[in-house]
Amino acid sequence: MPLLAVLALIGLAGPQASRADSEVLAALAEVRGLQSQVASLHLELRRRGEAIDALEREVETLGEDVGAVKERMTPSVAGPFLSGPPPSSDSVGVAKVAVFAPRLEIDAARRHDLVALKVRRLEPGSVRVIGDVEFLSDQASVDLPVDQNGALYLVEWSTSEGHTYTLSLRDGASGQTAAVVQVKPLQAKGRFIYVGYRIE
Repeated sequence: MPLLAVLALIGLAGPQASRADSEVLAALAEVRGLQSQVASLHLELRRRGEAIDALEREVETLGEDVGAVKERMTPSVAGPFLSGPPPSSDSVGVAKVAVFAPRLEIDAARRHDLVALKVRRLEPGSVRVIGDVEFLSDQASVDLPVDQNGALYLVEWSTSEGHTYTLSLRDGASGQTAAVVQVKPLQAKGRFIYVGYRIE
């Protein structure tokens, strides 16, 4: 019942009901005070919830930043590799120096079969696939992806062709040959290992 209506009833009831009416008014005032307190608590809870949500977002962002810093601080395997690269073999071409804008070339006067390439980045304790590239039969060269400058890369190549030709890893900046393997009838798959840099 509205407060004004209660006051009007008290006035009509006379002095004999004044004590009971005072108690009703006190109870109504207490209820209104409690309602006000509950509304204040709801507002405070909403503000605290928003503050907690904002804090959670900040912690998540901080976690991502820490992860990025940790990844950058992970020791590279490229430095030790360039300090003492292993020797090349018939099936593995090892670049002794860093390769800028790496690309593969086929030294063949004729068309060749498709050569499938899988590029991986080697890291301490893990190997990440960077991409698959197809060396088509009408191509003389193909660029290799580099996603992180100064990283150690492994390129696995394979072909179904039963002919002999030279597959060369070249530095795209200088045009120099960094490593070479021979594709042969019984040597239709192999690897290149190198430290790669992209040129922006």
